[in-house]
Amino acid sequence: MNFKKYIPNLLTSLNLVSGCLGLLAIFEGRLYLGALMILVGSFFDFIDGLAARVLNARSEIGKQLDSLSDMVTFGVLPSFILYYLLVEIGQPDIAYLAFLVAVASAFRLAKFNIDESQKQDFIGLPTPASAFLIAGLVFVKDAGWEIFSFIYSNTYGLIILIVLLSYLLNSHIKFVSLKLNKWQLKGNILRFIIVISSIIFMAFFQLPGIFLILVFYVLLSLFHNILIEKLMS
Repeated sequence: MNFKKYIPNLLTSLNLVSGCLGLLAIFEGRLYLGALMILVGSFFDFIDGLAARVLNARSEIGKQLDSLSDMVTFGVLPSFILYYLLVEIGQPDIAYLAFLVAVASAFRLAKFNIDESQKQDFIGLPTPASAFLIAGLVFVKDAGWEIFSFIYSNTYGLIILIVLLSYLLNSHIKFVSLKLNKWQLKGNILRFIIVISSIIFMAFFQLPGIFLILVFYVLLSLFHNILIEKLMS
């Protein structure tokens, strides 16, 4: 039996387990740990694809398992984090709006699976990016960054974030992919800008820097879309 072909699926399963452990942490009131499990899950999400390519072990079941695991770690878990934040500020009645992100993530993943055009750039905000932004918000809150309290401690701020992410996930806006086909500046300027800025943000701010990275990523992608539209008009 060729055990190598099962390694990528095992790693994908660890992504799913990370999401489940994150949900368990939220149920126990450990918000920070729940956010951390998004990062752990993303690590396994990255190396399962790498392992599949290196071991030449790609399969249809692996593709489906990857999406199902992503749905838990990058869709359901972030929604429960937002739900927890709304309940925490005394809004249990409207906290269910948080699950709009889970629904939007499900549609985003489904569309990605059947769309063959998303090779160079993403159409719509990638689900891991949405999840990272929400996790980053938790890290910012834990670090006591009051400058962003209008989001994590404010009903309207959280509702706007939920609606905005749900829209961006299924929008026709192009978001920069970090996949590099060639190590050259031409055609990869935005990718290098994002990578370099991410290193700087993480070096100076550690985990709270993730929130800044994702805000920068979204704004840069939006600016790039506007610039392209102006050049084409």
